[in-house]
Amino acid sequence: MFVAKFTPTAQAPFVADKNTNFPFIGTVVAGTAKAAIINGTMFKREALEPNQLYLCDNHIDPEYPDNAQTTVIAKVSITEFMELRTSLGAGKLVREDVNANPVGAEA
Repeated sequence: MFVAKFTPTAQAPFVADKNTNFPFIGTVVAGTAKAAIINGTMFKREALEPNQLYLCDNHIDPEYPDNAQTTVIAKVSITEFMELRTSLGAGKLVREDVNANPVGAEA
């Protein structure tokens, strides 16, 4: 699990989905994530807010096994964030290259 805040994209290299919504990119501020991007239509459908802290998790969708999907679990208050930061640790985005060799990047 991880905590992230999401900001919208609106230009290349990102492209809008079939509903003309651009994805939202997450900044991981606590915990470790394999991915931190959410489809723009799903972001709006779930009534999520940009720059709000959210507790999230990654999962693998069988339809897209090469891409870790991001699921928002709950909105996080500042007080809750302080507790989560202590238990989850510093924010880190860990991606894997095409050969499945871990490539780490601090968020």
